[in-house]
This record gives sequence, structure tokens and C-alpha cells, in this order.
Amino acid sequence: MLDRLRDPFGFGRPGFERHAKDFGELAGLTGQRVLITGASGGLGKAARAACDALGAWTFDASRRSGWDLTDPVRVRALAQELGEVDVLVHNAGVLPTALQRSPEGLELALALNLVATHRLTRWLPAKKVIWVSSGGGLTQSLDVADTFAPPEPYDGVVQYARTKRAEIVLAKLWAKERPECCFSVMHPGWADTPGVSSSLPTFHKLTQGVLRTPEQGADTVVWLCGADVPSGRFWFDRREADPLPVPGVRSEAAEEAALWGRLEALL
Repeated sequence: MLDRLRDPFGFGRPGFERHAKDFGELAGLTGQRVLITGASGGLGKAARAACDALGAWTFDASRRSGWDLTDPVRVRALAQELGEVDVLVHNAGVLPTALQRSPEGLELALALNLVATHRLTRWLPAKKVIWVSSGGGLTQSLDVADTFAPPEPYDGVVQYARTKRAEIVLAKLWAKERPECCFSVMHPGWADTPGVSSSLPTFHKLTQGVLRTPEQGADTVVWLCGADVPSGRFWFDRREADPLPVPGVRSEAAEEAALWGRLEALL
């Protein structure tokens, strides 16, 4: 069950089509309140459409809908406006090509991909919380110092991957903090989205023939919305996956505690 990430070419469309042969029916979401950040395009838009089709009441939180999640005031306002939800999906993310700062001075990928998700999880009660991580996160060890203060010269791809590793860890830490809820983190595979084409143009050009559709990339998000699964786990194509498949990549307990401490301090 933990070997799906080692499937040759499994991250692309052919891998999804192979894995989907084992999929069952998606659970209904009738009446469920589902907040999906960054649902104005790409994976988030696909996930929202699928959840709508399953009967959910869905909400979008993105810049296009007026929510700048890098601004803690806006995150607090969003949580207060909704009050509570059944499912919170942390899908919004950014891969900067150059060093940028949030309104409070945090590096932008850190602010949106990590700090905003921790704040919204803390401030908006939800029964289920799902992070959309990335294959890039699997290539990086957890390094809190470099994640919060990226070294020079700035490398947006590496910084994005650091924050995505931290998301994998954060789901596990939240599962310990709040055992009555379910926290999950997933890898969507290589999907053809506007974010990939604009942030990773060379990668997009080389792989566009085998990229997943946004709907295929979002499938495990939608499945997790209705599935009864253990909390704190990492998922790929509806199966639990190894969060440390790359030799030499680590996530030490001391670093995990430091990550939690830094995020809590920003509340």
C-alpha cells in the first residue's frame, strides 16, 4: 500500500489511469460545508466542481474571490465569516520566481503555503482538514531555519518544496494536537494547471504529453472529503503513501517541534 510513489511514471496521467482501476465510488457529500482555498482555477476549481456534484455546499477563498490569505487580518475575517465548516481544503499555493514578501514581511511561499494554512486551521473549526502538497516536498528534508529564512541566492522552486515538506509534517502534528478531527495531506501527481505552466514552464513543456487533467489531480482531495481514513497520513491516488521515499531525506522530531513552535508564535 505504501509503494505507489515508486510506480514508474506513476505521477502522470498513465499512472493515474492504472491506479484508478482500483477506485470505488466516491462518497456523497450532501449538505457538507466545504471550503477550498484557491478554488478559482486548477486543482481547486476541479475539486470544487466535483464536491458540488456530490452535493456539498462549497466555498472559494482565493485572491480572485477577494481573500488574500497571506494577510492574517483577512484569514481571521474569513474564519469569522464562515464560523465553521465540515471540510477545509488547503489548496492555494504559490511558487515565486523571485523573492517576494507578504504584508507582514514573510517570504511569500512561506506565508501562503504554510503560515496561512496553520492560521486557518487554528481559527476555523473543521471536522476534516486536507493539505494539497506536492512531489517537490518529497525531495526536501524538513529544515525550519531555511524555510523561514531562505538562504541567498533565493531559489523559488526549492523554497516551494520546503514549504510542501512542511505541510506533510504539519498534517501529522495537527493530528496529535486535535485527535477528534481528521487531518490529511495528499500529492496530486503531475497535473496540467495554470500554476504549473506559469511557474515551471520547462517542466510543463517536457511533460505536457503525460500530465494529468486537473480533475485527475484533484481526485484524491475529493475522495478524502468523504472517506473515513486515519488522521495524519499522506495520500497519493487514494492510497496511503510513504512521506519519505527519497533516500537521505529526513524529518527529525526536533525540527518538527521547531516548526510547530514557529507557526504557533505567528498566531
